Amino acid sequence: MPSRGSLHEPDLALHVEDLTVAYQSKPVLWDVDLDVPPGVMAAIVGPNGAGKSTLIKTVLGLVKPTAGHVTLFGRPYKAQRRRVGYVPQRSSVDWDFPTTALDVVTMGLYGRLGWLRRPGRRERAEAEHALSLVGMQDYAQRQISQLSGGQQQRVFLARALVQQADVYFLDEPMAGVDATTERAIVEILHRLRDGGKTLIVVHHDLQTVRTYFDWMLLLNVRVVAQGPVRDVYTAENLRKAYGGQIALIEREALAGGEARP
Repeated sequence: MPSRGSLHEPDLALHVEDLTVAYQSKPVLWDVDLDVPPGVMAAIVGPNGAGKSTLIKTVLGLVKPTAGHVTLFGRPYKAQRRRVGYVPQRSSVDWDFPTTALDVVTMGLYGRLGWLRRPGRRERAEAEHALSLVGMQDYAQRQISQLSGGQQQRVFLARALVQQADVYFLDEPMAGVDATTERAIVEILHRLRDGGKTLIVVHHDLQTVRTYFDWMLLLNVRVVAQGPVRDVYTAENLRKAYGGQIALIEREALAGGEARP
């Protein structure tokens, strides 16, 4: 794995410099610097209110920063949009919208097709293949409102997969899913990483960070630490990020589990 210092901005999957975001004059992110090399599975970890989701949304142009500079492979997001896949928090989606699982996945192709061109047989086959990759091929014609939470999450992951992106941003993809779905999601993400893709994941479970991820950003409005999990995941850094909360989680979080070498 390349070290942070050995890569220049055009080589980095994500480069964030001096990023500040404020809501009603209150900083949500403050002077954030972040470099993520290509080909890693990176966790964004921190307490509630740390700015984790805001960081992803700002990188994707969904939130306007107060200050700062963001590039993906050396260029602004607008110039790299087709190289980026995004899986939002499940709670932010209107699951009552009347559409099928296959239609949701097909929407992931619109960035390549444009909104005026209708998907054809080839695009439908691509969407069906993406559903098969996440084990949802038998639910292609099911209304998304009729799916379980874990099944819905798999469908949105398939929508990101069909984009064939180089870097994927996922906002708490394992939140609220059963253990079987979580294992399936992690297996898919690991396959993408092993194929050279970059995964940047907001993650809430400290106990699985070292098992699932090889790169890590520890965030609490400011950057506490970033780099390979084996370097960042320390008791001292966790205390800096979580403060008084760490007494409740430290014993379990620091026990067991190792990152990929």
